[in-house]
Amino acid sequence: MKLGDNWFVDAPWAQLVCCTEIPEDKLVKFMAISNEVLDEAEVSDDNFGSGVIPQPWRITFDKFGKYGVTDYMMQMIQHYMETILSNGNVKSNLDDIIPGGPHTHWHSRIVDSWVVSQKENDYIPVHTHHKVDNNAESCKISGVLYLKVPEQILDHDNRELALRGGKDGQILFTGMGGVDPFSTTMQYNCYPEIGWLYLFPSTLNHQVYPFKGKGERRGISFNADVISKEQFEILQQSVKEQNATE
Repeated sequence: MKLGDNWFVDAPWAQLVCCTEIPEDKLVKFMAISNEVLDEAEVSDDNFGSGVIPQPWRITFDKFGKYGVTDYMMQMIQHYMETILSNGNVKSNLDDIIPGGPHTHWHSRIVDSWVVSQKENDYIPVHTHHKVDNNAESCKISGVLYLKVPEQILDHDNRELALRGGKDGQILFTGMGGVDPFSTTMQYNCYPEIGWLYLFPSTLNHQVYPFKGKGERRGISFNADVISKEQFEILQQSVKEQNATE
């Protein structure tokens, strides 16, 4: 990428984590979606244990349409794609490995989404969201939106929290880096903040630390796939040809 007059920078190993604070009216709608999902699943305190991996509560796609947030999610995914494509190495790589390049525009869709509700001592071990078996749909971009965060986690000056390392309830991303002083850090910790949306590569390792005390750490997570305009047009033509022969 060009950063100045006659000054170009390559970042071939970059894995970007982007974040944004969503508008208040959108936050209210996503909270309503999570409440509806948990109510329908009849989730109660009996569903929680001490120090367990929380169960994901699936969100059906019609709920995003019902509350009018589908377009907003697509916009954020598209914004993330535009950001990573500003790195010319990423764009060149996608043009090489995906047939039909060079690619000029990308279409996105949500392939999976769920509510995560954590209580004291609950944790999520290291994992990725990339396709892990033949029954899972492939995805390229993942995201998490924070809806509820215990007060003690939000208090960054909490001495008790600091004595435990100050990582209660944080999400930890682990990527490439840390091999020398000039590389990016290998680990990146993020405090959960209500109303903040994080987007990252589905292949990026991450985990969630447990927390102590009362309260609920709740978020909506999702996976998205992206397809180029050229791929989309090829698929459309294939469908037309198939329909014509039926």
